[in-house]
Amino acid sequence: MTIEAIAPVGKPVRQKSVTKKVVDTKSLINYRLMIFFRFILAIFGGYFFSAITAMLIGAFFISEPNKANAVLMGTMLAFVLHCAVFIWVFMVKSTLKAWLGVLVPTVIFYVVYLLMKGG
Repeated sequence: MTIEAIAPVGKPVRQKSVTKKVVDTKSLINYRLMIFFRFILAIFGGYFFSAITAMLIGAFFISEPNKANAVLMGTMLAFVLHCAVFIWVFMVKSTLKAWLGVLVPTVIFYVVYLLMKGG
């Protein structure tokens, strides 16, 4: 018994040509910096936004008989908002738009919080 390799009949098999892409190092560095700044914004900006929102919710419902419910609601919402901000920062096309989209509401919520607390 002999085993023979049979070559396919028909078109010859073409080898794919491998070409190296020339990557511009400046654009690669800019891309990595953009990702780094978005990551910093997502972590710290999302934290500050969610913390200010939780404080604001606690201040809105301070007259409630059970203040623990307001604090718990604000804290639970803060976790959801932090995740949402983290995802949103990487969905936006412009890094500047992402920074403004997180910092402007954070500052506005903080000013509203200060006005509510009278300080």
